Amino acid sequence: MSSSSSNSDKEEQDLLTTAIGNFGRWQLKISLLMALLKFPIAWFTLSIVFLAPPTNFWCKQLPQYAYMDDETWKNYSIPSNSTPKQEGLNSGYCLMNDLTGNEMTVPCQNGFSYNKSVFVKTIISEWNLVCGRQRLIDLSQISLMIGILTGNLLFGVLADRHGRKTVLMVCIFLQSLFGILASWIPWYWGFIISRFLLAISNGGTIVTSFVMCMEIVGGKWRTIVPILYQIPFGFGNSIMAGVAYFLRDWRYFHFTLSVLACIYIVYIWCIPESPRWLIAAGRKEEAITILRRAASVNRIDPRIIETSMIEISNSTKSNKEATNSSLAALFSTPKLRKRSIILYTNWGLTGITFYAFSQYIGHVSTNIFLTVSTGGLIAFPGTILCIYLISRYGRKYTISTSYFILAGCCLGILFIPKGKFPYDWPRVGLAALGIVGKSVSVPALYLFTGELYPTILRNAGVGVSVMFSRLGSMIAPLIISLEELSPFLPLLVLAIASIAEAILVLPLPETKGAKLPETIDDLDDPKSEVEEKKGEYRSVSKD
Repeated sequence: MSSSSSNSDKEEQDLLTTAIGNFGRWQLKISLLMALLKFPIAWFTLSIVFLAPPTNFWCKQLPQYAYMDDETWKNYSIPSNSTPKQEGLNSGYCLMNDLTGNEMTVPCQNGFSYNKSVFVKTIISEWNLVCGRQRLIDLSQISLMIGILTGNLLFGVLADRHGRKTVLMVCIFLQSLFGILASWIPWYWGFIISRFLLAISNGGTIVTSFVMCMEIVGGKWRTIVPILYQIPFGFGNSIMAGVAYFLRDWRYFHFTLSVLACIYIVYIWCIPESPRWLIAAGRKEEAITILRRAASVNRIDPRIIETSMIEISNSTKSNKEATNSSLAALFSTPKLRKRSIILYTNWGLTGITFYAFSQYIGHVSTNIFLTVSTGGLIAFPGTILCIYLISRYGRKYTISTSYFILAGCCLGILFIPKGKFPYDWPRVGLAALGIVGKSVSVPALYLFTGELYPTILRNAGVGVSVMFSRLGSMIAPLIISLEELSPFLPLLVLAIASIAEAILVLPLPETKGAKLPETIDDLDDPKSEVEEKKGEYRSVSKD
């Protein structure tokens, strides 16, 4: 890649910095609006916790046994966990104890009854997703993650071609529409298809809002804003728990979240197109109009914009050519191959641990609302702590330590029985600490990944990393389902995966204090290696 591409990137960055500054009131407004989109992102991504919570069920009472009270009947009719495969299992029927008192078991003959003391209706009780049909619960979440992955790729490309704002508004509208549709459609497979389409648009919202945040700020704010952008995700989780507490029917719950997501349609009047994208697309006049307005809000002389635009106009074409690097370039040199393989493996494991632990939160305590809402609130100080830790101790040691903390919390929860303490406070406390570990490691890993790739491959490198995270998230429901084999298996697997993440990140070079590479050639520059070592030294020796 020629040096002219790198120069054009720097010129464009100087233009925006000169015109509107690194961060001002205009950037604050757009960053805040993008961050608020993490609410519906959290609602739709993690709503399975309340759509399909842990549910006790038993075979419906047969007429000839109407003389039995409920507790006596349940002792006979709670289906066995280890039963031979029969034709009835494929139809959603499983085996209950034999009422004659011998060890034989007989199939449920009259359907199922469900404990409705906490939730009036869930997707489990509505469509009998138990016994031979319980894998359909996992399918609902796996299809959602496949949809998010598809949306990341599809709308990521469309946003590069047609602009950030246009694609973002389409995604906001579609996720609300399909969310409402999924809330009322009466068939399971219709629900799955609607949620899949919702997930595609939700994936577009994720990638486009993040890119918009990155493109409007400069300087040190490119480190701070992408981390702070993650904060509303945790609060969204707590809001979701509050909605679920008051609406115990999954349809009303999902419908309410979808209606709340419709509010974001007002963004069509609140946000502009990304000036950086307009410049790259050659639409300089539109960019000038937006930058003039932004400069006015930031109290910067708008006349500076015209001079800066003239200076960059000759390099715009080179800048567009710089965006055409292929994904194969991510593996084009030994250093890039090493970084890519380690990062993509780590991101895949992150997808597993993040979503599996988030889903397992509903199993930690007997009070699912308290656990989920507390977990969402705890994520806030963790994200703030992330900024301090990566600034003081560096990226990779912060990430590695956070993963070890998460692993320790998983093992700690494993050895504390549920229901032994009031409100399961030791288990909830360890889960909260694990959430702090997650809320530190994930934003730090986002930043670390971006800093390890050269400028001309940074978007592609981060994009592929997120793709591997989504692939890992598809495995998360299967990890949770291991609880059917043994209650300790999900936590044990999560602990092992977290330890693997902590170790994998260590061979990567520290980027704190190091000069960011602009081109692929910069990675093999001896000066670059010296800067990496200096950055690593500064990160571990600073008081």
